[in-house]
Amino acid sequence: MSKVSNHASEAITDVLASAAPEVSQGQAEDIAAKYFGVKGAARNLASERDTNYYVRTAEGRGYALKFANPAEPPENTNFQTEALLYLEKIDPSLPVPKVVGGIDGAHERTLTLSDGRKSVVRLLTWVEGEQVANVGVSGALRRDIGVSLARLGSALSGFDHPAAAHDILWDIKNALRLRDKVVEVPGQDLRAQVGAELDNFEANVAPRLPFVRQQVIHNDLNHYNVVVHPDSPEQVAGILDFGDMVKTALVIDVAVAASYLTSLPDNALDCVTDVVSAYHAVTPLTRPEVELVRDLIVARLVTSICITNWRASRYAENADYILRNNGPARLGMANFASLPRDMVTEHLLRACHME
Repeated sequence: MSKVSNHASEAITDVLASAAPEVSQGQAEDIAAKYFGVKGAARNLASERDTNYYVRTAEGRGYALKFANPAEPPENTNFQTEALLYLEKIDPSLPVPKVVGGIDGAHERTLTLSDGRKSVVRLLTWVEGEQVANVGVSGALRRDIGVSLARLGSALSGFDHPAAAHDILWDIKNALRLRDKVVEVPGQDLRAQVGAELDNFEANVAPRLPFVRQQVIHNDLNHYNVVVHPDSPEQVAGILDFGDMVKTALVIDVAVAASYLTSLPDNALDCVTDVVSAYHAVTPLTRPEVELVRDLIVARLVTSICITNWRASRYAENADYILRNNGPARLGMANFASLPRDMVTEHLLRACHME
């Protein structure tokens, strides 16, 4: 049984249990113009817990206007802002959004919304491209995802912030806090598989995670957060959404990215290996890290299934967006999690030239 207290479990779910800010199109356009000097037409963007708008000026420049969930501590939002500012200094060639200063020079502004709650508002540049979820993933793109993620991790390796180690359910190290949400998983067989994987995580993964490298990571390289240019669909053109960024085990970043390949029609293990080996070629993984990859990938699938089913039951009006990665995660449990654990690890070790 998990030894995580109910109090800790409740505290970590506050943001995910809080409704997104209520901001109309007109309000978004007024705020962009008044505080950031950007005049344009706003279009609402789907989001899990925040409210985001795409703002396009008459000259064709695009921006993302972001309203943080009121339950999000301001220091956590500032963590994201400072990380993007840091990346712009360390490696301005990285294809990530840039923070836009306001008319007064500030990169953040706290506003009281129409529902009486307060939200930290930011404006980011828009990264052009087509989401990978809409175009598919070739072997070459899988490898470039690994390379791009390694580049991003390398740039973040020197960054820290007082809120970097904040608790979020989407950090795989907190997988055991999902025990009470397994009941939300549909199907007896899948619930049993999820429960067995959490048992394995408690016995064989959680005790080892503190002893591998720790740093700030992106933590959400799903195929909606990676874009490519239509004329170059095998190269990453942009990495989006730093909302789940956290300081945790570095290898978790690799596992998260790899987990979104487990549902592809190609051989799941080969798809995962493409990302892991490409990452390893840029940022060498240690043997203890590679030995954790299989279980961390499956823990991410479990996390996706549990959190999305739980949130969809609370916010039915946003269920389509919340559940967009749920089906692929369930496919990943069938395609990848069912493979022999030792065989998967041996395969990954060989791909990283450790066997």
